[in-house]
Amino acid sequence: MIDQVLLEARQVSQRFRQPNGQVLEALRNVSLAVRTQEVVALVGPSGCGKSTLLRLLAGLARPAAGAVFYRGQPLDGILASAAMVFQSFALLPWFTVTENVGMGLEARGMAGAARRDAVARAINLVGLDGFEHAYPRELSGGMKQRVGFARALAVAPEILLMDEPFGALDPLTAENLRSQVVDLWRDPATGVNTLIVVTHSVEEAVFLASRIVVFGTNPGHIREELANPLPYPRRERSPEFEQMVERLHAILTATLLPEPEPQPASAPQRLVPFPRVHVAEVTGLLDHLLTRPDGRGEVFHLAEDLGVDYDRMTAVTRAAEQLGWVVTPGETVQLTAAGREVMSGDDAARKAATRARLRQHPLFARVLAMLKEELEEGAEPAEVEDEDVVSDLTIHFPFIPAEQLFATIIEWGRYAEVLDHDPTAGRVTLMEGA
Repeated sequence: MIDQVLLEARQVSQRFRQPNGQVLEALRNVSLAVRTQEVVALVGPSGCGKSTLLRLLAGLARPAAGAVFYRGQPLDGILASAAMVFQSFALLPWFTVTENVGMGLEARGMAGAARRDAVARAINLVGLDGFEHAYPRELSGGMKQRVGFARALAVAPEILLMDEPFGALDPLTAENLRSQVVDLWRDPATGVNTLIVVTHSVEEAVFLASRIVVFGTNPGHIREELANPLPYPRRERSPEFEQMVERLHAILTATLLPEPEPQPASAPQRLVPFPRVHVAEVTGLLDHLLTRPDGRGEVFHLAEDLGVDYDRMTAVTRAAEQLGWVVTPGETVQLTAAGREVMSGDDAARKAATRARLRQHPLFARVLAMLKEELEEGAEPAEVEDEDVVSDLTIHFPFIPAEQLFATIIEWGRYAEVLDHDPTAGRVTLMEGA
């Protein structure tokens, strides 16, 4: 039966106080019910709260608001019926495979023959027989992650929580281990009832999950859910699998590259954050689009071509779109005439074109206006304190790390030669001609 709710988050929110005192809201009013015999994948851009929610479900942290329930009862403390697998392997280098696998059992007070039997069983389940006395330095990445899975399985968990478990592995190893995880979940001998996995990989989510939960950002929230009816075992190169991948691609594209809201002609420009990306990343995207037919490509294919995560690729694309150098109809990134023009010039011409675009961008225009106001009041040179700019950013974007956004503004402003920055004095200066 898969209709019984096993683990549930009800209207949970989570906030963190940063070293500068700013409060970052990671999740807001998130509700998610996970049922027995389910595999649920959490996907979405970096910083959307996927891993935060996983930790709340595991009882490793308490929500700022709302509550987590296990079998209908409020969760108080660590969820004893769950085990967690991490991307970083989290192995102790001075412990053997057997000792690493037995760590969780030791923490639960299991000793003697019962502990030895549980460790041996877990090692056998993940195919590491013969490596019991090996140290992590003697193992490949895939074998290290198998130790991580064995450590989780040794405690006979009802729920297996996985945070980017294959992210540090090469593609072939990740593919093989994904298949083994499905086999372990389907094998009654493991005792694993339900899987919850955080992943950046669209294909991984479609391969593993019976339900895919897509997150949005600022703050983290559930944007959409997608049921995956493909039967197990799944064939990654089948037409049905590819169709599911394309469906999830379309949802994620709408999440990461939403259509701009129409604004009345008389409405003032809304202040929007500029994506925290580098100048070279945007020009690299434009340069790559110039090599493609009609100067266009799907965002996921562009990410693969350029070797970056899709959420990073969409951030770069949003920056280029805000500057008018690309448009994003549907899942496609299309180079504009302005984008072609900026790439056709020399370095001085590119800086001049960027300068013109930044003057028109509401966020950069606001910072420049702050500097020009000082100039009008007779300040020479026209400059403002870093903390004044950061405070202004914090007011307008309370859920975005203001210092990171400030650093991005400085990088782009310096490149376009509209402003300069003295980090020692903590001041931003207006450049001549800005």
